[in-house]
Amino acid sequence: MDIYSGSTIFSLLTDENLRADALVSSILGLSRASVQRNIRNENLSVNGKVVTKCSFSKFAKGDTIEFEAEAPEQVSAEPENIPLDIVFENDDFLIVNKPAGLLVHPGNGHPKGTLLNGLVSYLNLQDKSKDDPNFRAGLVHRIDKDTTGLLVVAKNEKTLTELQEKFSRHDIVREYTCIVWGKLKEPKGTIETFHGRDPNNRLRFSSDVKNGRKAVTHYEVVCEFKYASLLKITLETGRTHQIRMHMNCLGHPILNDELYGGMRKSPDPLLNKFLAASGRQMLHAGTLGFTIYGKDFLFTSPLPEDMETVKKYLENISFNLGG
Repeated sequence: MDIYSGSTIFSLLTDENLRADALVSSILGLSRASVQRNIRNENLSVNGKVVTKCSFSKFAKGDTIEFEAEAPEQVSAEPENIPLDIVFENDDFLIVNKPAGLLVHPGNGHPKGTLLNGLVSYLNLQDKSKDDPNFRAGLVHRIDKDTTGLLVVAKNEKTLTELQEKFSRHDIVREYTCIVWGKLKEPKGTIETFHGRDPNNRLRFSSDVKNGRKAVTHYEVVCEFKYASLLKITLETGRTHQIRMHMNCLGHPILNDELYGGMRKSPDPLLNKFLAASGRQMLHAGTLGFTIYGKDFLFTSPLPEDMETVKKYLENISFNLGG
C-alpha cells in the first residue's frame, strides 16, 4: 500500500464481491459514510477509471485501486507540543494558520511533528477519545506541506460532519494567492480539466489522463510584474495539487514549485536569492469562509513573510518604487 499526498493506492490480492464503499472502508479503516461521500465526489478509481457509484462491485485480483479522501479521516497521532497560530476559536471549531514546512497529518515516514499532532495536544483529543471511543473531531481539510494558510478544525462530531458536507458540496469560500511565472493572456478565466495521477511521476498529478476526476479552478490576475504575475485563485473543486497542476497546465507554473515546473531562474540575481531563501512554492490559502449554525464566518490571513518579500521586490523592480 502506497500513500501519496493524501491518496492511497493498493492492489487486490484476491477477487472481491463487496460493494466499493464497503471494500474501501474495510481495507483502509475509514468510516463508510466518509468513503461514500468521497466516492460520489469522484475520489475513487479502479485501474485508472473513476468510479462514482458506491454499489460498484466488479473487483478482481490484481486491480489497482486509488482512493483520495478530500476531508481527511482522523488518523492515530501522538500529542505533541507544537506551536499553533490560532486565528479564531469558539466551542465548535477553530481556524489555524499553517506555516510552510508543516505537514497537516502523519503519513509514511512522518509519524510525528505534524499539525495534527499539535492539535491532538491542544484540544486534548487523546483523553476525549479514551472517555468516548466514538468521539470524532479534528481536521476538516488539508493543504500541502509547503503551502501556507488557513485550515478549519472541528471540535466535535456534529461540526465535523457539517463542515465535511459543506466541503463535499463545495459550499465553502476558499481563495488562494499565488505568484506565477510570466504574464497571462487573459485577466481572468476558468481552468477545467481531468485530474489524475501522472503515470510518469507518482508524486505529481496531471490533466493529461484518459479518465480522471473533474477539477475546476477560477483565476484572476491581481497584478502583473516583471517576470511574474500575482493571482487570486478560487477553487470550485479541491483536488490534491489542483492549483499547482492547473498553473503548470496554463504554462505559468507557480514560482519555486519544483514538482510542477516552477524552479526557473530569472535574469535578476536578487529575485533568485529571495526565492532560494524561501525554498517553497509561492502559494497561500488566504481566505476561508462558510456559514454554520446560522452564522456567516469569513477569515483572512496576510501573505507570509517570504511571499511578501518576493511580492514587494517584484513591485520595486517592475514599477520603480522608491527608485
